[in-house]
Amino acid sequence: MAQIKAGAQANADPIKFTGSKQGSAGPWRLAKTAMRLWSARPSISGLLLVIITNIWLLAAFSTSFWQQAYILFGAQPKLLILFGIGIWAFTMIYVLVFTNRWFLKPFLIANILIAAGASYYHETMGIIIDREMIQNILTTTANESRGLITVAYVKYMLVFALLPSIVILAVRVSHPPFFKSAGRHLALLAMCILTFAGITLGNYQVFSFGVKQSAGMREILHPESTVQSILKYAQMTWRARTMEFQKIALDAHKGGVAKRAAHPVLTVLVVGETLRDQNWGLSGYGRDTSPELAKRDILPIGGVQSCGTSTNVSIPCMFSKLGRGEFTHEKAGAEENLLDVLARAGYDIEWWDANTGDMGVAKRVTYANFNQAADPEFCTNGECNDGILLKQLKKRASEIKRDTVIVMHQIGNHGPAYFERYPEEFAKFLPDCRDADLAECAPEEVVNAYDNAAAYTDLQIAKTIDFLNDLPDLSTSLVYISDHGESLGEKGLYLHAAPYWIAPEEQKRVPMVVWMSERFKQDLKLDYDCARAPDDGPVTQDNFFHSILGMLDIETTERKEDLDIFASCRTAEQVALR
Repeated sequence: MAQIKAGAQANADPIKFTGSKQGSAGPWRLAKTAMRLWSARPSISGLLLVIITNIWLLAAFSTSFWQQAYILFGAQPKLLILFGIGIWAFTMIYVLVFTNRWFLKPFLIANILIAAGASYYHETMGIIIDREMIQNILTTTANESRGLITVAYVKYMLVFALLPSIVILAVRVSHPPFFKSAGRHLALLAMCILTFAGITLGNYQVFSFGVKQSAGMREILHPESTVQSILKYAQMTWRARTMEFQKIALDAHKGGVAKRAAHPVLTVLVVGETLRDQNWGLSGYGRDTSPELAKRDILPIGGVQSCGTSTNVSIPCMFSKLGRGEFTHEKAGAEENLLDVLARAGYDIEWWDANTGDMGVAKRVTYANFNQAADPEFCTNGECNDGILLKQLKKRASEIKRDTVIVMHQIGNHGPAYFERYPEEFAKFLPDCRDADLAECAPEEVVNAYDNAAAYTDLQIAKTIDFLNDLPDLSTSLVYISDHGESLGEKGLYLHAAPYWIAPEEQKRVPMVVWMSERFKQDLKLDYDCARAPDDGPVTQDNFFHSILGMLDIETTERKEDLDIFASCRTAEQVALR
């Protein structure tokens, strides 16, 4: 019986196996159904897909462009319609020139993704994606970009970019024979060129004047304007690589006063981040965002005009001898800067970063980045606040025996996550926005968070001054200057990096602070009290290069006396020794 039962059990196994095989037919049928549906998906001609995609690009991602067009030409409906047709023809030319049957879908999807990203940041924050913004995007860090990738941004990209891209991928594109397809393609291209030329030439003065009067209109037609900015950046990068590197100020040396200084000099140059003059207490802001510095013997210089509206421009520019009028990334990158000149004159130079980098300025000097230091006192979520810089200075100061310049590059008021720039317990102005998506906060909460970050910068500068002042064997000084300002919702703009020619003053006016210890004033024979009197003109970041050389008594033909804000502050003794 046992054998019979075992045999029966053995005979039962194949039945179970067969049942298992039958059970797998469900997924197989599902796969076959999916394949049938895929093969039955709708078909569309390549040219029709191009036309539909271009209409989607114009309708979905250039809202502000069409709003400005309506403001300009809405009073004349026929003119507005002609303008719209002309723009459609222009964008069709762009798409038709760069598409063919072999990479049609990748090109269309790439343009949807570019247009969606550019459109989101312009429509929500007023950001224009020009060449400098492309540079900012390509040189940013993961921590810096984290604050810009919000839930709202992800939702927008899913709906307006990912779903249309899936549709383009799913649809079947039909192409007639090659020569017939090429003929139709060229015919449509020729029609668009003639349409655009006819409408433009027939109304050139009206359209040209209108677009010129509407600031930035050409920069918000997506994706064409963004693609143009990418090409400009590529061109700039190529030119920079082909330029021959130049040394400057080969005659730089310490003047008679610096040579006779009784103590080694330590100067700290604090480069701030995104602190605008309008929210700085020392510059007359209604809130006291700089109470600590107000208690110290400092020289506050308000309303300094920045060289740019982004870190990528302002820092290379103010450390360069070129000035804003002559500055280009290519020129600045192809020659030495202030740090090289100071090093040639005999100063030890160090660049300490709590931000995203030196923007190419510190390539030839000692560099250290503390932005992601493992320090629980000042660092959370993989990023540190500016307290880390003072901590490093306290460690380093006892080792300094030679004339030294240390640049501290702060994270400062870098947005949109202003609340991450100061310890939560430090918040003075409440309630403060604690969301990187500024649209989720009330306007006053955004300002509160920004002002808290400004007040924390004030505290860090004041603490650094106190520490420097207590060093017994060094002649110490400090210069603080912010790189650029910030928009906090004025005129619908947020953050910074607007093209300089249309940027508001909030993005271009920054504060500056100078402090000198009594020992430094005596050793360098300087008295900055003279600079407290009204001067002959505004201070800009063009003054920075020449003023630091003058302050440290560096003699070179590259230093321009009229741009040195301390030129009139030299004592008679210093003048005699020069």
